[in-house]
Amino acid sequence: MATLQTCVIIFMLFMFFKFSVKLPIIGSLDTPTALSTAFVVFHLVPWLLSLARTYRQQPGPRRFSDPVTCLKILKNQPYDDMLGTNKLPPETSRAIPNQRLVRAFHIDNGFTTNDHAYGRQFNRDAVQRLRGITNRGWRDIGEETYDIASTYFSKWEQAKDAPFEIVIQMMTMKVILLLFWGVTAPSDHAPYGITQEINDRWIRSKSPTESMKIDFSYLKGEFKDLGLDWTDSKGNPLNVLLPAYETLWRVVAHCLIEVAFRPSADAEWLRALETFRRNPSTATFSTIELGQDKVSVEFLVNEALRLYPPTRRIYRHVHYSGQPNPELLAADVEQCHRLTHIWGQDSHRYQPARWISADKGMRDAFMPFGGKPWICPASSGFGPMMIGTLVAAFALIISNEEWELRLQGGPPHNSSQFLDDEMEINSDRHGSRVWELVRRHQ
Repeated sequence: MATLQTCVIIFMLFMFFKFSVKLPIIGSLDTPTALSTAFVVFHLVPWLLSLARTYRQQPGPRRFSDPVTCLKILKNQPYDDMLGTNKLPPETSRAIPNQRLVRAFHIDNGFTTNDHAYGRQFNRDAVQRLRGITNRGWRDIGEETYDIASTYFSKWEQAKDAPFEIVIQMMTMKVILLLFWGVTAPSDHAPYGITQEINDRWIRSKSPTESMKIDFSYLKGEFKDLGLDWTDSKGNPLNVLLPAYETLWRVVAHCLIEVAFRPSADAEWLRALETFRRNPSTATFSTIELGQDKVSVEFLVNEALRLYPPTRRIYRHVHYSGQPNPELLAADVEQCHRLTHIWGQDSHRYQPARWISADKGMRDAFMPFGGKPWICPASSGFGPMMIGTLVAAFALIISNEEWELRLQGGPPHNSSQFLDDEMEINSDRHGSRVWELVRRHQ
């Protein structure tokens, strides 16, 4: 189609210049020439402008938010049939944008490798690891998670306030270390050091002007204190810990803000979480509690994953056969999850009840764990269940202690500094940093 269109345009241009250039006034044009001129004016110029918009060089990645195009990008398919096929293997297209993580963390995993065989093996190992964790039973996992949260929060018993982000990061890290490696940290020193180093390196790796620290001795020392010594990139525990930690902590933090601290949060949400915490299972995860909005813990988690996806944008480096140069594409998952024609006019609001009547369009547009063929191994059950387990443990402890959120550094009795229903929470990793937990009776 594109070739035919180009041939027609070339022919019309030929006709235009052959006849009209010799004639000084448009009124003297004969009928074929006038038609050619009209075509050029009304069809060729808009088409050329559209072509220029499509192929002009843009700073940064080219972003797409409609679900069909996002899924094409994730499947290594061209977003436009005119582009031809991607010259790069799928592993390479995914690995190139993630090389910043190699430099920042000295990792070599399924997200960063060009090796097809190694990538598939890493994915199989991840599935087996998750299966081994869940085979212990969600009741044991739930109890261990609640014990960690209770123990950690007891340290803040006499405190008037606590940094919300650090509390969630620390508890999430402790749970991951226990479940994935059976490690119980004797103190908070190593988990705290690891979380803060991850945050610092992650943020700096995104800036092209930042020079990354090549020295990994600090991270190696912290892991060595936990009995997780490593020497090369393939043996780095961050190969597993980094995707698990980054998948969990931000979603958990934002979900907690919505279910435990919003003034309009339905009390039934906490009751559903309490039921799940006492008897965590796939059945209680999807059980619908009766209330103003009939929701399950699964709906609470799905809505958090929709509004605050673990990966806001998924990048692919492509070089299509129909283009002279490679380009960087971004499937904008966050924007896809907020399209009003799919999710409604309240798409920017946390509304778990929307999942009661979720239609095919919503389900197709829901991609918090990416898409095939590189969908996250945790997507099938472990990820959502683990988010629900963490939120249930933290929310019930926080609500029992009667904490509330306040903007850090705000006046202690200024109500405008506390979370209300109109405040929108930034979905990036800084979104929870501005908040601190404050006891209501202080």
